[in-house]
Amino acid sequence: MLSTEKEEKNKMQKTIQTLQGQLEKYSKLADEKKNQNKVLEMDLVKLRKDIEAMERSEKKSGQSQKSVEVRLDRALEEVEKYKALLSAERAKSAECSNVDKDTFSNLSNENKILQKQKTELINAYKKQMKLIDVLRKQKLHLEASRMLNFTQEEFMKVLDWKNA
Repeated sequence: MLSTEKEEKNKMQKTIQTLQGQLEKYSKLADEKKNQNKVLEMDLVKLRKDIEAMERSEKKSGQSQKSVEVRLDRALEEVEKYKALLSAERAKSAECSNVDKDTFSNLSNENKILQKQKTELINAYKKQMKLIDVLRKQKLHLEASRMLNFTQEEFMKVLDWKNA
């Protein structure tokens, strides 16, 4: 029984270790995605500043209006592209966090079940030990009773021998 409990304990420890590894992996992935989001947001801010600078230069010079509008359109396209990328990255990050939460809840439920089974096994083991103690005591009492009957019979024989 102890070896199976040790095996179960080892299995549970291995399971916990693998789950912790997976949790660390997903945490690192989430951190990487957050960093990518920050970079994209910084790029977005930079692009917005570029747009503002272009708008100011357009007001100052009417001669280069067409070239500024082309650059502005390109910048806006890039902003939209980066917005789309940013929203996609945020969606991916949200999906990862939802998957992590689901995985964590499943694993915690499984862990609770295993803890309950462990407790039940320990209780059953304790009950068996109590039963073994009771049976040993009963055995000792039976042996003592036999010895008492045996000595009583000898005593009666001795009394009969003296009377005879």
